Amino acid sequence: MRNVTFATLNIMALAIAASAATAKPPFGTRQEAVAMVERVKAKFRRDGPAITFKAINAKTKEFHDRDLYAYVIDFNGVNFAHGARAELVGTNNVDFKDQTGKFFIREEIDVCKGVGSGWVNYRWLNPKANTVEDKAAYVERMGDYCVGTGVYRNEQPNGNTIAIMTGGLSSDDTDLQLASDLALVLNDSDSLRILPVVGIGGSQTIRDVRNLKGIDIGLTQVSILNNFRRSNQESGLFDDKIVYVAKLYNAEVHLLARADITSIEQLQGQKVNIDQVGSGTNYSMRDIFKNLNLKVEEVSVPQAEAIERMKHGEIAATVLIAGKPARAMSTLNLADGLHLLSVPFRRAFFDDYLPTTFTHDDYPNMIPQGQSIATIADGMVLIAYNWPKNTDRYRRVQAFVEAFFPRVAEFQKPPHHPKWHEVNLRTVLPGWTRLEPAQAWLDRHPESDADQGAVALGPTSAGTSAADTDPKLFEEFLRWKRAHQSK
Repeated sequence: MRNVTFATLNIMALAIAASAATAKPPFGTRQEAVAMVERVKAKFRRDGPAITFKAINAKTKEFHDRDLYAYVIDFNGVNFAHGARAELVGTNNVDFKDQTGKFFIREEIDVCKGVGSGWVNYRWLNPKANTVEDKAAYVERMGDYCVGTGVYRNEQPNGNTIAIMTGGLSSDDTDLQLASDLALVLNDSDSLRILPVVGIGGSQTIRDVRNLKGIDIGLTQVSILNNFRRSNQESGLFDDKIVYVAKLYNAEVHLLARADITSIEQLQGQKVNIDQVGSGTNYSMRDIFKNLNLKVEEVSVPQAEAIERMKHGEIAATVLIAGKPARAMSTLNLADGLHLLSVPFRRAFFDDYLPTTFTHDDYPNMIPQGQSIATIADGMVLIAYNWPKNTDRYRRVQAFVEAFFPRVAEFQKPPHHPKWHEVNLRTVLPGWTRLEPAQAWLDRHPESDADQGAVALGPTSAGTSAADTDPKLFEEFLRWKRAHQSK
């Protein structure tokens, strides 16, 4: 039932996002309201006031479209034309108040006489639905008149929707929680709506951002993204359609084993769960085991099922790549006969991973006070489609950046996910181009909240010290990382 529910939600979310990208909305948009006002002004200049007002009152197509209609008042509030309610023509509307008591006609006149144009918000009766709803009128000065067109604010989000593809829910939902935080903080019915879409895994996310209509942004793993580039290079291809917005957080490799398995080497030839097919864990762990010269018998099931199989001795271990503390691991304790194993850091991991540790603070029921377990971490990166400049989708992603980047410090406060503390927007992803609006924002703000948090691709971001891995290898990694991040 759960899978069906999320599949249904995804279909609905994708339909909304795709509709925003291709279909004409059933309600008028802000851009269309502005365009209608400009048509009124053009006709006014060409044909004069009498012919223009007559056309508006006659509800001609250019001045009446779906819920959009034009109206004209003078600076005293007298109505000279109204594309929806003929009975208002000739009446004085200056004392009109909305449901909250706001004199919105007076405010519209002030806008026209002052700055000359702008938006005025108010609450007004929707005659079709017979309900009071939020509206916004765009008004402009037209000689001694004020011309306006209103839109329903609650019907505007589709024009400003950003769909973010996250990972699946089968094992860990850290990235979905971060996407939810983005929606809670940034959603603004007038300018931006974040629409999280439940995906399958990091590899599919890249393909979805690359090819799926309506998906603007996605969360994937650095290792998977780099493999995507390497595969293209091996095929002689250069794909510039994927760019990165920002590196967000580290996703640690959790290797959970039965109590009788005391080292990773003992997993040779054993049954090891690498999570469900298509997940980021399933994709990356094959490469990790290969680089560690470990051949295991792969099992691909959800983490909850894998843990039960370990307790019954059916499999030796399970692996999960997720931000600590991972929900699937936080409910366990040593009394369950399971424990976290160390994952060694190797030179082959330099491009995609970094050394890190688990401590008692991360998993108090699994790691005794004062002890730590060395492991490695992948990076979670926000990617986007490289939309051509000055297109609608480019402007949407740009709006997301302009809303998100200045508010990183806000995400680092409760009740938001603790992984936000690792975000440093200036972290460079070697070998990849940053989304143009993101780089432009960073260039305009050399000192900002973007500098808060740890440098997410550096070794210190995970609390690693030379004691956690081979000291010589660790120093070599430091030199390598500094050299590559300076490029």
